[in-house]
Amino acid sequence: MVIREIKLTTVSIPFIEPEIWSGGSRPGITSIIVEVVTDEGIVGIGEALPAPSPEVTLATLKGIRDLIVGESPFQIERIVNKLYSVGGLYPFATMANCAIGGVEMALWDILGKAVGKPVHTFFGGPLRTEVSFMYFVQRKELQEMVDDAKRAVGMGFRTIYTKVGLDYESDVAVVKALREAIGPQSRLRVDANEAWSPGTAVRILREMEPYDLEYIEQPIPMSDIEHLKVLRTRTNVPIAANQSSWTNRDLYRVLAAGAVDIVMTDPHQAGGLLAFKKAAGIAEAAGVPIVFHSFGPLAITTYAAMQVIASSTNFILDNQTYNHMLSDDVVVQLPKFDQGRLKLPETPGIGIELDPDKVKKYAMLYEKRGYYSAYNSEDKAFIRERKTADGTILWFPYQ
Repeated sequence: MVIREIKLTTVSIPFIEPEIWSGGSRPGITSIIVEVVTDEGIVGIGEALPAPSPEVTLATLKGIRDLIVGESPFQIERIVNKLYSVGGLYPFATMANCAIGGVEMALWDILGKAVGKPVHTFFGGPLRTEVSFMYFVQRKELQEMVDDAKRAVGMGFRTIYTKVGLDYESDVAVVKALREAIGPQSRLRVDANEAWSPGTAVRILREMEPYDLEYIEQPIPMSDIEHLKVLRTRTNVPIAANQSSWTNRDLYRVLAAGAVDIVMTDPHQAGGLLAFKKAAGIAEAAGVPIVFHSFGPLAITTYAAMQVIASSTNFILDNQTYNHMLSDDVVVQLPKFDQGRLKLPETPGIGIELDPDKVKKYAMLYEKRGYYSAYNSEDKAFIRERKTADGTILWFPYQ
């Protein structure tokens, strides 16, 4: 069996409500469906992340297509290493992983379909038959957030997640209100998306300490490992690294520095399902839990990631998801949460089937609407601003 063709389809799917974070807002997600076609008619399905944009990811995938066609889909490690070395992508892993991860995911889907086994079979077999997820409460009017959190707990979700880093007063008020709404038994975690300086992070987290946060995700800029370690010693709130553990080399460095309590990554950041499995192993060796991070992917990535989550020991916390936020998806069977959990599929491959009508529908929406970027908000009121001597400028943590 050899690879004959790679098909790429970019789709945009609206959220039920906009996602609000410290850098702006987005009304939906844009993703790239990767279909790897073999000469025996088996088609592997994967999903590539448009980072930093669909144009960049598509150009990367088209540039490496000739290195993949003609290869055996079963030689996954060989193909991935070929893309990094011969394809010249190894210096650009932060970006390249988001493209390569989609191809690699599709190769595992082919392998599973070829032998009639779910992908978790090749990663050691399942330790659990269900995977638990958190519930994402969007930033909006406080009472609406409280109502959403109570509803999620009533649906069986154990962990409530929301964004902070918008402004000091409202961040603390939101955390206080959500804790009071969900009670002491439910877990509450927040994500600042690198919005704070180290000093600001210390001050705000000390005010949030009474509300028993499960953890704060990426409170300061990703490259500042030294201050991440210092922050861990100056607050009782556990520290989780996402952007700081983007690649597996990054993940190793942040763990070796003793800078975090939890690491977060995914098949896009790590560069595929095998790399995601390796990330879990690195964290396990360090005695640190790992959480599946979500950029807002389709069910394709969710179910692919579950193959690794279910077969690894240290996914002991609830994982991220955007699936309950999407108005639709491109798969035949939409994810259905039961008590905050998704059942691990036992069908061959990663466990999904594309709905061609929905793929076509949301590909047309992308052509019409374009990229749902998280950075270029349509509603400028949601973007944090900073006053300067020259006027008002958009605020990002890198300025």
